[in-house]
Amino acid sequence: MSYEPATIATLRRALDEVIQDNRFRQRKSTSVLEVAEHLLAQAAVGERDLERLKASAFQKLISAAERPNRAA
Repeated sequence: MSYEPATIATLRRALDEVIQDNRFRQRKSTSVLEVAEHLLAQAAVGERDLERLKASAFQKLISAAERPNRAA
């Protein structure tokens, strides 16, 4: 999929802000790659708002932390 420069800049800013946030640093269940893929998936369905992108990523962090660990 191809994105406009403004969309790429928004996605990059969202990723940067999420991974610099303490909520991300404290979670070991989600990688930077997973967050980036999630943000790209949100953009693919039309989301372009920075705050909604970040909120969605943080919701993913929360739901990933709540999933039971299948390796145990």
